Amino acid sequence: MTTQTKAGRPTGKTGQARVLDDKELKRVLDSVKCGNHAKRNTAIVILSNYLGLRAKELASLKIGDVFDQDTNDGIKKVLRLVAAYTKGAKHRDVSLENRVVVKALQEYIAEREVEDGMAFNESAPLFRSQKKAAFSPNAMVRVLGVIYENAGFKDASSHTGRRSLITKLAYSGIDLNSVRQIAGHSSISTTQRYIDDNPHRIADILKSI
Repeated sequence: MTTQTKAGRPTGKTGQARVLDDKELKRVLDSVKCGNHAKRNTAIVILSNYLGLRAKELASLKIGDVFDQDTNDGIKKVLRLVAAYTKGAKHRDVSLENRVVVKALQEYIAEREVEDGMAFNESAPLFRSQKKAAFSPNAMVRVLGVIYENAGFKDASSHTGRRSLITKLAYSGIDLNSVRQIAGHSSISTTQRYIDDNPHRIADILKSI
């Protein structure tokens, strides 16, 4: 059956976006570094895969949501996703203290400060197009799709980062209620549907019993 894409999610036999392991994510990040908008796209991939942000949330972010020039490293400790940003119109707080996340944001915002000069301000879109306009959610879906395709993953989508993070947390032994809160889901059953069925991992678990 041919897989088609709708709103960033592949539809077909499973309707699920590809889950990336650590090596595959590194391959995506290495690919991004060789292309245009390297620092911007690196930050997009990192926030998607390390924080599980949706395309709409990524597109909605302002510089001031993550950056505060009065802090020690310039990056806020917590990102508040206001209701207008989220799928369920409910705010949630996301930690920004992961060192990989901090590094990606610092490097990208430093680049933006140079590019924007005196026009740099915290109310501007965090991520913007080549025309320096804010991305729409659908445009962010396409950006992520192109990033993954350029890295050789044609079955990945804007939901790949969320599924990869949720699956990694679940298989790391994090309790599902905590995973649910990180993902911003209203129920554990929704979170469970995001977890990738990996027969090799299941086999390894059974071997270790």
